[in-house]
Amino acid sequence: MIKRLLALVFLSAVFWPSLLARAEDVPSPDGDSYYYLEVPPGGLAEFFRWHPLRIPLVSHHRGGPAPGFAENSIEAMQNALRYGPGLMEVDVAQLADGTLILMHDNTLDRTTTGTGDVADTSWSDVQSLTLVDAEGKQTGHKVPRLSDALRWATGRAILTLDIKVGTDFSAVVREIETAGATDYAVAITYSLEQALEYQEIAPDMMMTVTMRNTEELAAVEASELNKDTIVAWTGTRLTSKDFYQMLHNRGWRVIVGTLGNPAYSIDSQIRQAGQDSRYLDILNLGADIIATDRFWAVQSQILNPNIFVFTRSKLYR
Repeated sequence: MIKRLLALVFLSAVFWPSLLARAEDVPSPDGDSYYYLEVPPGGLAEFFRWHPLRIPLVSHHRGGPAPGFAENSIEAMQNALRYGPGLMEVDVAQLADGTLILMHDNTLDRTTTGTGDVADTSWSDVQSLTLVDAEGKQTGHKVPRLSDALRWATGRAILTLDIKVGTDFSAVVREIETAGATDYAVAITYSLEQALEYQEIAPDMMMTVTMRNTEELAAVEASELNKDTIVAWTGTRLTSKDFYQMLHNRGWRVIVGTLGNPAYSIDSQIRQAGQDSRYLDILNLGADIIATDRFWAVQSQILNPNIFVFTRSKLYR
């Protein structure tokens, strides 16, 4: 039965999730339940407002790929929810005909049965392709449009959208609004300037804003950003407990990235040491959300059924 959650060495970056999946088996989850996040209408900002009793969450890099489940696929995200609730970080790209799809690379070659540049391809060509997993095996799953992912996410998980270069942010916002998914979508920004540009287009949209040190924090505070729409991204290196507390004092939840190049990422260090409990240390340091390539490992540490209230719901189709 489904449980519905009521709760407010150098390697290329392109292959990070794939290499982790190859290096480590992903265990099967206990039972056949799915863990869904529900956000009350208009409640996303409140959901992300920091509270001392906050519930720790996982952000699934590229939608939580695993053997048999390709990155940036709806099927991978649904599978990941068998391990626990959370955010789904996905990549949004735009095709030549304007269609918005989930796709990380600039080409179709690595993750699909097709070839060629994404920006030069139309939806009529992409929709016939099949996604492949990290081992290059065909999954039988299709490339999702952003609209498909937004409809899937509503009532299930929050999408954090990594909007690729050349993709029209205004078009992304229109799709979110058309899908009625404003409570389930967060924009990822990579600079204060980009955050301000996004805010001009979508003033009320939640967004991640980079604050890795006190200088970047001060710049955000001095800016005209809406402080109620911020989730603090603090990068892929740990900092001090005091700094995380400064962010909490401003009401912002903190995302810490353990993902990254397998040669030196925190995920890789923890895996090699065989000490998954170190994810709890990161939460105790001040992280509220862990962005990871090892979602199953983090969920095994943080999932505590005593924290959550569940009701049963119909099986996902």
